Amino acid sequence: MRIVNVDNNIIDELRKSDISTKMKSLESCEWVVLEEMDGIIVGAAGMGGVFRVSGIQINEKFRGRGIGKKLQHELIDESNRMGYSFITVFNDPRNTTSASLHDSLGYKKIFRIHYSKGIVNDVKGISFNKKGKFVLCFLKIFNTKIGTALLACSLKILKSAFPKLIIHNESSLPSPDIKWIISNFEKIKD
Repeated sequence: MRIVNVDNNIIDELRKSDISTKMKSLESCEWVVLEEMDGIIVGAAGMGGVFRVSGIQINEKFRGRGIGKKLQHELIDESNRMGYSFITVFNDPRNTTSASLHDSLGYKKIFRIHYSKGIVNDVKGISFNKKGKFVLCFLKIFNTKIGTALLACSLKILKSAFPKLIIHNESSLPSPDIKWIISNFEKIKD
């Protein structure tokens, strides 16, 4: 396992291993944790963006072997060593394997967003100190109908800033549907 800053060489390695073709947002990360076998990247977990968003992708042939948990543990530990106050993840609740993994590692649900038809994400986070607890508590404003409306409008306006904010590849994400987001509001219970 190795931890590296994302540069063009790492992006090439991720593409050759077919990891970032499945999850383009890894290319927008500041750094990644890589798991390799025989010189091939079989899994990667990355971190980046203003909201310290983590992303993970495991090669389909290597799933179910504990690689995801191992990568996420290292990502959490490295984030803490680097002095981050908090980290977040966007998790599709229909992906029960990923949801269970993140829950088992201590990620707590903050809010759910129905971004557009077919795209649902639970935003989860881990705080490492008081500042992190404050930020994650602040993000709970989006667990209200008014907060969701504010978020929907902000997402529409800031879509071009997604790579910097939440490590998402803007070109692969449809435009946020404000009406859909608001009408499908779903409160997360503590």
